[in-house]
Amino acid sequence: MTKKSLLKAIIIEDEENGRLLLNNLLQKYCPNVKVVGMSANIKDAIPMIVDKSPDVVFLDIELPEGNGFTLFEYFSFTHFSTIFITAHSEYALRALKMSALDYLLKPLDPEELVLAVRKLEDKNPAENNEKINSLVSNINKGVIKVALPTMEGLNFVDFNNIIRCEAENNYTLVYLINSNKYLISKTLSYFEDILSDFQFFRINRYCLVNLNYIAKFQRGKKNYVHLTDGTELLLSDGKKVEFMTFFAR
Repeated sequence: MTKKSLLKAIIIEDEENGRLLLNNLLQKYCPNVKVVGMSANIKDAIPMIVDKSPDVVFLDIELPEGNGFTLFEYFSFTHFSTIFITAHSEYALRALKMSALDYLLKPLDPEELVLAVRKLEDKNPAENNEKINSLVSNINKGVIKVALPTMEGLNFVDFNNIIRCEAENNYTLVYLINSNKYLISKTLSYFEDILSDFQFFRINRYCLVNLNYIAKFQRGKKNYVHLTDGTELLLSDGKKVEFMTFFAR
């Protein structure tokens, strides 16, 4: 997509006020976007998408007949980009973050909307579909893979294969059990947010570990955690009680 091209858009949102609001925001702040259709549900949106061939679909995740992710059950390959909209569903946000997909939170912020539309110009259709496929897999099977954006592209990694994440300034080094590692342009807090419910624990300011790969806990003046790959890491004093409580469950 070039900066000068007009982007055709379809809005899928069950609330009429929500559809009209987004349409008005696009008209006011994103003149390069033309809304060619609006739908209150996935069923009516399918023929609309086939007929109009939109460049982008604004998809509300929370719909009466189920979540908006069911849209992708009808397309083996999406030629359109998707900007997801959610009222802060933690389950949905985690799935979107793990698949590195863009989303907007309600109430909609015009600046965030403009930024999301600008990012459409750099979308790679093949990469976008990799993200969608990862999302669908995570939703249908439980969260399975994490999208790791690197300089070379995206790597989709089973979160069970991540042994630890270490802070590297505003980047994170992600270490895998096969000895591979990736430098990711995300903070350690980002990974803590999406992985903390999957037995990952931040043992100190700089390191998040997969508890499944802890081989030994060494108590002393300083406490250390030994991982199965031979790595020895400091457990901060402020994290000791929480760490011990986890293993006492």
